[in-house]
Amino acid sequence: MAQNMVVRSTGPSASSYPAGKKMANDAKISLKAQDQVTILTKSGTRVLKGPGTYSLTEGSGSAASASRRLSSFISNRGSSRARTGAVRAAGNVAVETPSNPNLWFLDVTKGGKFCVADANALVVWRPDYTGSATASIVEPENGKVTEIIWRKGNPLKAWPKDVLPVTNGATYRLLGSNVPQSVEVDFVVLQNRPTDLDDAASILIENGCTGQLDLLVETLNLNNGDSANQG
Repeated sequence: MAQNMVVRSTGPSASSYPAGKKMANDAKISLKAQDQVTILTKSGTRVLKGPGTYSLTEGSGSAASASRRLSSFISNRGSSRARTGAVRAAGNVAVETPSNPNLWFLDVTKGGKFCVADANALVVWRPDYTGSATASIVEPENGKVTEIIWRKGNPLKAWPKDVLPVTNGATYRLLGSNVPQSVEVDFVVLQNRPTDLDDAASILIENGCTGQLDLLVETLNLNNGDSANQG
């Protein structure tokens, strides 16, 4: 039977439904008040809120459409065009916040563990590409600084791998010119590139790449328009 995977869990029952837990389609999920569990299914995501008991067979949809929409996002063939995310208000003007269009693009504003799908083709992405910008990459061990430059309108820049090798366990500090504070990134170079959503989610959970896992969940929610099930 098709598997369903927990990708996020909070509340009193979180220990019963840890991230990475897989369940069959006929599984029942019993939640208490304050519980919230996000499940990756073959058709996208479901967000379950307690109290209540849920069957994973309810609300299942077509896997094909979700897979087609998300194939480039997880295959390292993402577009250079950023998709639109949430909209926030800036005075009386609505500002569209772009979101990272590819799971394997390194967001210059995000720190923590970062899973690298292809060490020879790592790309650095910036959310604000209205003008030109730079980013300083600092090697913590010796303090050496390498700069990368984005041209106006371009959100992507290849990681300078000839100067700064992308190796498993390597740590770098990044500071973008339009970013309020620096972030530290720890590379986890994957042996095998994930081929589907299940593989991608499992690998991100296993390696502690929580920023990318959050991005994966956010992207799935935007694509399937899923609403939370509440008891």
